[in-house]
Amino acid sequence: MTVFGKIVFGCAISLALLSPPDLANAAASSPLVIPPRTTGPTVCDYRGCFGFGSEQWYRPPGYPLPNTVSPLDRNRFETPRVVIPPRTNYVAPTTNYRMPVDNRTRHQMWCSEHYRTYNPGTNLYTTLHHGFQTCRSPYN
Repeated sequence: MTVFGKIVFGCAISLALLSPPDLANAAASSPLVIPPRTTGPTVCDYRGCFGFGSEQWYRPPGYPLPNTVSPLDRNRFETPRVVIPPRTNYVAPTTNYRMPVDNRTRHQMWCSEHYRTYNPGTNLYTTLHHGFQTCRSPYN
């Protein structure tokens, strides 16, 4: 058998194995309809369609989509996906602020509140025209 004959024979065998057994009925029958999925969202992009939920599934491009409700058909404000129950009571968080211990700490707090560029290590703040100035607070 020649090389060309072997190639033709191999192609014929592979087509016979890959084809469905009854080509006449397969061509005449209606297209395959995928049953609808009741749980989970469906995401479709250029790679195909992906279904999520209790059962995950995948359909390559070109397959018919399951009978799903399009996002335009449902009102997303009437039936939200996540329902958060309202709080019945409110408990304010406890604030445990430490009070300043000595006058130096109160002085540093007062200066940092009044001057944005205050440096507590040097007790100086930066001005626009006069360079650095010493901070003088009522706690000096």
